[in-house]
Amino acid sequence: MKKNSRSGFTLIELLVVIAIIGVLVGLLLPAVQQAREAARRAACVNKVKQLALAVLNHENAKKYIPPQKGGTCCYASGTGASAQNNAGRRSAFVELLPFMEETSIFDKIMAGGFPDRQPGGPYPWGGWSPWNLTFDWLRCPSDFGTWSNTQRLNSYAVCVGDNVTGHNSNSGNGRGVFIGASYAGGPNPRPLNVKGTTITDILDGTSKTLMFSERLHGNNRTPHAEVGERIGQAVAMSVSGINTNPSLCMAVANGNKFVAGTSVKGRWGSTWTDGQAGRIAFNTVLPPNSPSCEANGNPNADSTTIVYPPNSAHPGGVVVAFADGSASFINDNIDAGDTSAAPPGRTSSAASPYGVWGAMGSKAAGD
Repeated sequence: MKKNSRSGFTLIELLVVIAIIGVLVGLLLPAVQQAREAARRAACVNKVKQLALAVLNHENAKKYIPPQKGGTCCYASGTGASAQNNAGRRSAFVELLPFMEETSIFDKIMAGGFPDRQPGGPYPWGGWSPWNLTFDWLRCPSDFGTWSNTQRLNSYAVCVGDNVTGHNSNSGNGRGVFIGASYAGGPNPRPLNVKGTTITDILDGTSKTLMFSERLHGNNRTPHAEVGERIGQAVAMSVSGINTNPSLCMAVANGNKFVAGTSVKGRWGSTWTDGQAGRIAFNTVLPPNSPSCEANGNPNADSTTIVYPPNSAHPGGVVVAFADGSASFINDNIDAGDTSAAPPGRTSSAASPYGVWGAMGSKAAGD
């Protein structure tokens, strides 16, 4: 009787199959990664759009756009009872809480918690349970690192115009949609004088004027010599000359990293409650994903002469939202005019020298 033979793969056939599978995986993996990034970018577009709509709802309800920085003001600095005010630095994101379905948190902030905290809360950069939170709507899904709900991080930034100098002022004016609130004189607490801009202040058109973009959050590191950080996650310090020639900031970059030995810090995006530009803002001077610089050597988030372009982990550009509530993707190679030109002052009404990009940041420059 003939014995039955058993069929099977030879070693060579098995190796060929494995090789084919490897090739297929290699071909499919980039497509999968691209699909994931496309989904993350779509989610990011939706988030900045929701922020812009929240601003419009705030303006409709209160008749002004929330200021970049405001709140209660202006008791003496210090600790204890003297620190129980916002020092005029409560951020726009705090004011947007009720319009982002976070009314309960906003109510806690406004209630304060006497005697430990006065209504409106303490210094926004300090520790306090309503401050020690973060929200999914403040995070771009492509931003790096892990987040917890107690880190106070943010990926989204308010537009403060196309000027380089004069930032972090409670002056009630500025080139961008978001300005620092101003206060009347007299005994503390001082009443608000200018609460914020309005839709009617946006003379260049709401569909052409930026409200929000994104920036990669820093790690809240104090000043140090760079150790291979991405240019999007830190700010170069003490870069002289940017007040008259912002393009000098480009010299601190070597590809997507800082030049070795550059003094940098990582304050941006580490405290969403604090309205300082070094925490929550961007300006439209250098094009997206360029390096960020400060002329000042301030170790905290208080520098006043700044070049903070938006940046992201999205390939090729950043997500933005306009003052009409629309959102879009802006390419890194957008026309930025002459970045070596002297920037306009904070109160100037002159057209931006920074091309289409600069014009998007100014609200009433006729450009």
